Amino acid sequence: MVRMPRLTALVVLLLLCAAPAVRADDAATGEAERRKQGHADLVLDRYAHDFGQAKQSEVRTTTFTYTNRSDKQVSGIAARGECGCSAVKLSHKELEPGASGTLEVEFHTLSLSGYLMKRVQLFTRDASRGRIKIPLRIAIVDGLIQGSAGVSFGDIGLGTKPTKAFSLRWYEGVGKPFEITELDLPEGFKAVKTPYRHGKDARWRGWNIALSVDRDLPLGMYSAEVLIRTDHKERARVTLPLSANVCGKIWLQARRLSFGSFKQGRVRKASIKFRPFDDTVTFGKVSAKSRSGRLHVDVKPDPYMADQGYWKLTATVPADATPGTLEDEIVELHTGVPGEEVTLLKVRGTVKVAKVRVAK
Repeated sequence: MVRMPRLTALVVLLLLCAAPAVRADDAATGEAERRKQGHADLVLDRYAHDFGQAKQSEVRTTTFTYTNRSDKQVSGIAARGECGCSAVKLSHKELEPGASGTLEVEFHTLSLSGYLMKRVQLFTRDASRGRIKIPLRIAIVDGLIQGSAGVSFGDIGLGTKPTKAFSLRWYEGVGKPFEITELDLPEGFKAVKTPYRHGKDARWRGWNIALSVDRDLPLGMYSAEVLIRTDHKERARVTLPLSANVCGKIWLQARRLSFGSFKQGRVRKASIKFRPFDDTVTFGKVSAKSRSGRLHVDVKPDPYMADQGYWKLTATVPADATPGTLEDEIVELHTGVPGEEVTLLKVRGTVKVAKVRVAK
């Protein structure tokens, strides 16, 4: 009989004891990875969907089936789209072991364009069980494609005349070439049309339109429409909203305080934010008041954005306000900015008469 040296026997014993622990760690790591990539309790009939080629302003739908693969009831099942372009609907928020439900997905192409991938997520109340991320692919390349939903100049300085470009295009091999036959512009705007060129994909063809402000726009929010006529068979008219926030030396979130319609006896508040338009503007002493005294007005640095120069004005309609319209109210904002020391804010709202309940 051959005897094993004591040292060798000890090493073998240690290896045998350690082996199960190593396998358990590997199993735990595998389970963690599985949960990271999917869900520990739910499985899908498929894990992606391709909607193919689509046009703008279309709705595409698809349905997934999800199944409870665990040996216990799963509750708190939920789904969420990645953006406002997708809507989701679940048939069941609870599933018994082995049971299935359906996940309906609507994809709205809106004014999106090009080859896109968005995601829908399926998960449960227990975050530790993981979540399933479902990629949705779509190619919005068919028909006449708008480069944007509208033309927004954003914040512009009073007296400036900026230019903003937008495009109308088609995708070679899918869409059809078209010509822009007429541009109907708001008064005080001009446009220059040039061929559209995409920096990365030469199959995009069409027209780029540089729209310029050609007159002094009034202070406040400006809105209008641009009408483009084309020889495209499906879209002979394309209407785009146009907007700009025209500012002086003071940038205002709005130039009107809106309270809506409410009953007497309720306290109502409305707020706006404001700041210097740029680094060349410095506020002096800041204050605000209601001309009539019907409103209580408070102004102070915005507690969340004061480091960026933002202030917050809050006007309050007290509970004992007299019923009637607030349209004749004016709030004065004083900033000490030369030439714009006082900014007048209009008010919109109605205080309604509260009904008196008669005890029976």
